[in-house]
Amino acid sequence: MSKKLTVLILGIILSLMMPYASWAKSVLEEIKQTGVLKVGIRTDAPPFGSRNNDGEWQGYCIDNMEMFANGLSKKLRREVRLAKVQSTLKNRYQIVADGTVHLECGPNTTKSNPPVEGIVYSRGFFVTGTHLLVRPESRRRINPNGSLANVSIGVLEQSNTYDLISSTYSLADLVTYNGISGRERGVTDVVDKKNQAFASDGVLLLGEALRQNFTLENYTLIPDQPLSCDFYGMILPANDEKWENTVNQFINPGTILDSLAESFGSESLYLGITEAAMEKCL
Repeated sequence: MSKKLTVLILGIILSLMMPYASWAKSVLEEIKQTGVLKVGIRTDAPPFGSRNNDGEWQGYCIDNMEMFANGLSKKLRREVRLAKVQSTLKNRYQIVADGTVHLECGPNTTKSNPPVEGIVYSRGFFVTGTHLLVRPESRRRINPNGSLANVSIGVLEQSNTYDLISSTYSLADLVTYNGISGRERGVTDVVDKKNQAFASDGVLLLGEALRQNFTLENYTLIPDQPLSCDFYGMILPANDEKWENTVNQFINPGTILDSLAESFGSESLYLGITEAAMEKCL
């Protein structure tokens, strides 16, 4: 094999390895060198991440990651600033695996087998569960304890919720939604009486309804406690025990309600829906 060919092959191999090279050293070491904590956060998932009318970031993950950056400043004895990177439903795992961000904070339901190699989940930082969003006048007629035969229920396709609803309510008429605006359209269709119900994680249903400025005259969530227990974890790079331990030490499930009140106020509707999930699931 010629020397030029050998060099070319080595160059190709190194270029393929480069996206993962940043994880050869601990994320903590990189942050200590750069003073930057890079976090992926979605803008389509209130209350965890969204943008206001002025384009400014807001949400539970924003506030908590600012607190985490402050904690890292003390731990590393240098200023650490938060760099927010927009993540999406499709790229949230990959941007962690390839080193674009140090972690991703959002509604990531933890699974025993993560869908992408090179990532792990943190301990659960939030708990929620599946609810049905319905019109208030439908609350008595749509009974989640029954079969819901012939009830039109919207659900995001290829989601955990789809699997739950299709198996639990096999006699219902399922209407699937996809794309980044799927939850938005599903909630709107119930309020506009195009469908009878829309199923999703309760905290996300509430977040979408509030984002669209709907009031309790337009919708309600049933049942009082969720149909399932779903724990959200942050997405972390695999094989970095120092970083994983640091993130897990920061997470305290016992402060979920306090954090929500800090971000959205003590009268926020998020408190009630989350407390119901905690009572059932924790």
